Amino acid sequence: MKNIFIALALCVTLGVSAQAKKKVAATSTTEVVTAKMTPDAAAERDMKALTALVTIDESVKADVNKIFVTKYRTKEDTSLSAERLTALSSYVESSLLNFIGDSNFAKVKANTKLYNQLVK
Repeated sequence: MKNIFIALALCVTLGVSAQAKKKVAATSTTEVVTAKMTPDAAAERDMKALTALVTIDESVKADVNKIFVTKYRTKEDTSLSAERLTALSSYVESSLLNFIGDSNFAKVKANTKLYNQLVK
């Protein structure tokens, strides 16, 4: 009789322990998901960083923001090859060059951290 109670207590203890581990894993995955930014929010962050460094015409801001949104929406696809990511980076770089001009793009390229954030 004693052995039955010990076995039952052991089973209950293991069951409670497994349930506690499942709850911890579930909360950690939701934290990761909420920390990830939407493409629109990430594009807005990039626009703020870019306008802090260089002045952008109002007529061009919508186009530059559209480039950033396109970049982040494309990057959401996890099945992109390295070649495709390189093509995306070169597209963003050439579009930025066209919209903000050579002198402003040189300023952005000089700031390597910002350049990598915007282009890569």
